[in-house]
Amino acid sequence: MLFPKKPENEAERLKALADYDILGTLPEKEYDDITKLASYICDTPISLITIVDRENEFRKSALGLPRSTPNRNETFCAHGILTPSQMTIVPDARKDKRFEDNPAVIGDPNIIFYAGMPLVTSDGFALGMLCVIDHQPKELTVDQIEAIQSLSNQVVKLLELRKSVNLLKASQKKIEDYADQMKAFAHLASHDLKEPARMVNNFMTKLEDKYASQLDEKAKKYIHFAKDGAKRMTYLIDDLLAYSTAEGLSKVKEQVDLESLLTEIVGLQSGVINEKDAIVSWKSLPVITAPAMGMKLIFQNLISNALKYQAEATQPEVKVTYSETDTHWQFEVKDNGIGIEKKYQEDIFQLFKRLHNKSEYSGTGMGLATCKKIVELLGGSIGVRAAEGGGSVFVFTVEKS
Repeated sequence: MLFPKKPENEAERLKALADYDILGTLPEKEYDDITKLASYICDTPISLITIVDRENEFRKSALGLPRSTPNRNETFCAHGILTPSQMTIVPDARKDKRFEDNPAVIGDPNIIFYAGMPLVTSDGFALGMLCVIDHQPKELTVDQIEAIQSLSNQVVKLLELRKSVNLLKASQKKIEDYADQMKAFAHLASHDLKEPARMVNNFMTKLEDKYASQLDEKAKKYIHFAKDGAKRMTYLIDDLLAYSTAEGLSKVKEQVDLESLLTEIVGLQSGVINEKDAIVSWKSLPVITAPAMGMKLIFQNLISNALKYQAEATQPEVKVTYSETDTHWQFEVKDNGIGIEKKYQEDIFQLFKRLHNKSEYSGTGMGLATCKKIVELLGGSIGVRAAEGGGSVFVFTVEKS
């Protein structure tokens, strides 16, 4: 018996094999169907899909033999992978110097005939074999050989699919880990970054109150800039936290009375509403099953924007309406503000996207991105269109639970 040599690219082949994570896996119907079909086509009692590892042969699918892991030095398949571009056919192993005294030939399971096609990956590595085996000498027809070649291609496609799924899972895990890190950072930022901002604002206020008579206009302007910067930093941190926790806010669902929710939001916005003499109205909003905090953030952002983006000397009017289908709730928030040009109506939902200078309208550019993220997590969509007579209509849907 001649021990099989190692392929010249053995180190690279084994490294590539690890990416498929196939060794030691349980039987799978897709592979077993192929060995059954190969055995039927070639009229053999045994058919295997094997993977040649560093020391052993792993039988991913085995028809007519146990799913054992024999030493690769005693296997036919370890010889077969040495010629990746062609089929290995052994009509009578008793007359082949490589196998004539092989334990599997002279004893159980009495392998006499062997034909195997290498399983060659897209990168050119022969990982194993699809083979058929008989207890007596045999020859394959041209059609049978072509069938085994075709079936081996199907095995490779299954392996490549497995590799792609594994890579996708690994990428998803990295994304999830990154998301967790971002959430942790956001929570850290909400405390560690907001505290210095509060200190800046507090000390500037004390400085302004205590030494107001000693400060010239330039000093007062500097204090104003410092307080404004601290305020904007606080807003940015709050919006960052809201965006990073949007997924969590979309998970816990409960009965939400939207009329009560909007009443609460209007109360929170009462300062701006009273200052601008704004009108925020709705009529007969439903009670829905949804995450209360998620819905609150959506409506709060949309109403806040409707009140903010107004021309001077305009009385803001905001109207909330709804409709429903068998699967979704649909809500509209209509305003009479400055409107949004059609070419920007998709861009505004991007993270940090702003259409106006901060000196014109305050904000961080995260509010609508947060709305979009929450809405999509709730199985819906969000968009905007121009309102008749001016202003905008924001439309979003939420999947019914």
